[in-house]
Amino acid sequence: MVLFAIVFNVAELVVVVVVVAQFGFKLLTGEPNRHLAEFGDGLAAYFRQMIAFLTFRSEDRPFPFAPWPQASSGSASPPDALPDPVPET
Repeated sequence: MVLFAIVFNVAELVVVVVVVAQFGFKLLTGEPNRHLAEFGDGLAAYFRQMIAFLTFRSEDRPFPFAPWPQASSGSASPPDALPDPVPET
């Protein structure tokens, strides 16, 4: 449990690095990096697994005791794939 509490804090720093990198890619190329977005989806799934384990919602220990989580099919779509907002009447 203590190990995963420490890993959780380190993973927060990884999220910050991914956010800054994605922001840089967006500024330079006009679109986010696909590989970083996929890694971000996996990182979000990892956070869900860690939180479930740390709060006793799951007995399944997350990575490195299990494989790295794959992004769920229900993960958020890229902004370009979102439908147009409903016009105001």
